[in-house]
Amino acid sequence: MNRIQRVLLVVVALLLSSAAMAQSVDRVVVGLAERSISGSHVRVTEDGDTREAVRVVEAQRRPTETSGFRIVIFSDNGQYAGDNAEEVLKDFRGRFPHINAYLVYESPYFKVSVGDCLTMEEAQILMAELTPHYSKAFPKRETIRYEELANARRKAEIRPDSLMMAVDSAAIVSKM
Repeated sequence: MNRIQRVLLVVVALLLSSAAMAQSVDRVVVGLAERSISGSHVRVTEDGDTREAVRVVEAQRRPTETSGFRIVIFSDNGQYAGDNAEEVLKDFRGRFPHINAYLVYESPYFKVSVGDCLTMEEAQILMAELTPHYSKAFPKRETIRYEELANARRKAEIRPDSLMMAVDSAAIVSKM
């Protein structure tokens, strides 16, 4: 197969995948290979790069993040704020290993925010669990990556008595 045929095959595959939207390459190939009413059928021969090209295009089309909430359990801009933030993060991870935690520097503040909540209700449930340990905690709207939600799901599977928030968030990720 020469280079022009390969390029043509990739273009055709990309057009078919964009037209089929939710269909995978395999479904398109099977659909083409089925006999029509007239008895004719299509023989599909694909280059190894075709699947990779379609996968790249589909990955670019998918959203990777959503708006949600996290609970800020530490925020400081003092002289030792960075060191203190690391201590709070370490303490939190020891107490709540099943909840994702993030240390962020938003000039001039070091912040530790926790959880991956999709709704304010989830954030309030999480805050109720955290308030006895972190009395100054407050919810904050943040962008949450789907990868972080999937990580929360894995942690929830390891710890079955974890918050429903992690399970509900993971259910959304698994539907994508």
